[in-house]
Amino acid sequence: MHFILIFTALFIAYTVRSISTLKQVKYQKKWGLSLFLFTFPPLLLLMTCLAVFLMGYHGEMWGIKASKFSYYLAEGFVIFAIFTLIKTIWNLHQLSLLIQEYPLANINGEDIKIIDTSFPYAAQVGFWDSQLVLSQGLIQLLSPEHLNAVIAHETAHKINRDPFFFFWLSYLERLTFWLPNNQNLWNNLLLLRELRADKIASKTVDFLLIAEALLTVTNASIEQEKPLKFNWECPFTNCRLEERIDNLLTESDESSNFNWGQVIWLFLVFIPWIFFPFHNPC
Repeated sequence: MHFILIFTALFIAYTVRSISTLKQVKYQKKWGLSLFLFTFPPLLLLMTCLAVFLMGYHGEMWGIKASKFSYYLAEGFVIFAIFTLIKTIWNLHQLSLLIQEYPLANINGEDIKIIDTSFPYAAQVGFWDSQLVLSQGLIQLLSPEHLNAVIAHETAHKINRDPFFFFWLSYLERLTFWLPNNQNLWNNLLLLRELRADKIASKTVDFLLIAEALLTVTNASIEQEKPLKFNWECPFTNCRLEERIDNLLTESDESSNFNWGQVIWLFLVFIPWIFFPFHNPC
């Protein structure tokens, strides 16, 4: 029975991800649907394997004897999930230690870590309470008005706790890299994150300044090599330029609309735990 649970969860995970590859499924610019297609499959697999692992291979369910094979299969995935999480946490810890070495400056009332490189870089780095990081190259490249637009964009990421939430999303991206459409769904979530930050920033600074800064930084980053000590792209420019500028020029807030009601389906990932009371240990 435990093997049936794992097989069913795997079948549902593949089916949901396979559905996301269909042209009829328009998940672009839709937070709720994008999050469901991306996070539901790995979370369902993780909850199923945890339930099977905790039930063990002794006993039976509805007259069907538990097997060691299903137990070890679940155990293997749980161990892989733990090691993946440890590696993700370690990478963030190493990056946070690196950022602490850079000098702190106050720009427009914001405490900002400054990287001494000509490559234009801007990002919120950290976990819950993130730190804004800019490069000397970005500061020298932009006018004060355009620099303020970039800071407003990055402040929007901090307000939305994007570093925290996308840490966990990046963990799921690594955990189920083998599922269909994994990279496309991940890139779409990154785009939605940037579109939302652009829209929020445009409420405090001129949206044309954001668009011009985005264009300037993107062009400059293309022409330079990335002499950074860590293998990160600049989040301010790592998404599709045309779509972001079009988003800034339109009055629609569709890309920034998100509420917790859109993820009510998260309760469905705990369905495997419903079977726990039906397991009779020997």
